[in-house]
Amino acid sequence: MSIRGWIAAHRGLLIETVSALVRHDTVNRVTHGTERECQRTLYEMLRELELEAEIYSPEEVPGFREHPAYYPGKDYTDRPNVAAAWKGAGGGRSLLFSSHIDTAAIAPGWTTDPFGPRVADGKLYGLGAYDMKGGLAASLLAVRCLKELGIRLRGDVWIESVVDEEFGGANGTVAGRARGIGADAVIIPEPTNLALYPATRGGALWRVTFRGTTGLSFSGETMRNPANDAARFIVFLERYERERAEKAGPAPWYSDRRESLPIIVTRLAAGDPDSPLCDVGPVECHVDIWAECYPGVSEDALRDALLAGFARFCAGEAGPAFAAPTFTRMIRFLPGSEVSPDWPLIGLLAEEIEAAAGRKAEVTGAPYACDAFVFNAYGGPPALILGPAGGNAHAPDEFVDLESLAVLIEIYASAMLRWCGEAADEQR
Repeated sequence: MSIRGWIAAHRGLLIETVSALVRHDTVNRVTHGTERECQRTLYEMLRELELEAEIYSPEEVPGFREHPAYYPGKDYTDRPNVAAAWKGAGGGRSLLFSSHIDTAAIAPGWTTDPFGPRVADGKLYGLGAYDMKGGLAASLLAVRCLKELGIRLRGDVWIESVVDEEFGGANGTVAGRARGIGADAVIIPEPTNLALYPATRGGALWRVTFRGTTGLSFSGETMRNPANDAARFIVFLERYERERAEKAGPAPWYSDRRESLPIIVTRLAAGDPDSPLCDVGPVECHVDIWAECYPGVSEDALRDALLAGFARFCAGEAGPAFAAPTFTRMIRFLPGSEVSPDWPLIGLLAEEIEAAAGRKAEVTGAPYACDAFVFNAYGGPPALILGPAGGNAHAPDEFVDLESLAVLIEIYASAMLRWCGEAADEQR
């Protein structure tokens, strides 16, 4: 039986595996979470495949808090990582599939139970099905496919499932690196719609605070309403985002297209919400924003560019003189990262995408930030991103496309064969 034939014969197993992970609530609650039971389920799946599996707490890893990418303020009680190795016969290159098990929050508007997986029209609906339990399941099933076809590799294949990736976490990924779980190359099964991403954007979530004066000008006082300054800032952000979209990004991964680098206002707050009435302006106004950037841009450079652009905007508009707001970091800054275009796994995966999907591979920069920087910016093995198609990530009625998952399993299994090498009969 071929790899493709095995996948076709195990469609039910694919649905069952993804569904088993989706049924668990693994919502990231920013400082804590509930990933433990799902990780136990995954651990048992890996043990059933006779892989060398372990489940461990990030806090137990020597050097975890000392790692340069560690970010404080999180609680990892009952939030274990899982890692498993399919040991090869020796003499081949190794490959790590690194996934996160936590999900974004339950967005308002779900039409069905987000933890009740549902299949309809070739799609599996459920929280985390697309981001990224489907890709994690694909990596596991690719190993199972090769094992059940009687194939042994020369190099090792690792599968890891980390906690706390959403909301700029990345500490689960940091713990894996501190523990020494590594390989010659890494594939991160984040959603890509079967495109290959050798680069990711960076991003910052800030609380931008404007301050002013309040009261009524009975004695001729000059009042400055910070809500007005915040409103001007929001108008500026919309214009600034359009201006950035008119410029090409850095080569090679972002120079082939014009695209928006999102600057999203995520929250706006002013005044006393507990007061039944407010008859004067607020003293402070807070604008929370998520701002993205390209690889190579630092947090300071991104903030300084926003401040300088806002100052120019204010100089050209009627209204009070520019007053600089303060920026407060809400989560870690996620730096963009990239892999050299001559990294051999890029061409190999592009060929496997074309063979399995029957179309030319799209190889470009990711339209988002993720934890790939932990590998690519701190001297780890190069990490590429390749995952399934789907929709509604971080939104109601999230789904993963089942046919794309089947194609992804084929890509992963074939890539393992080529990258790690197949062991000779006498080594099996």
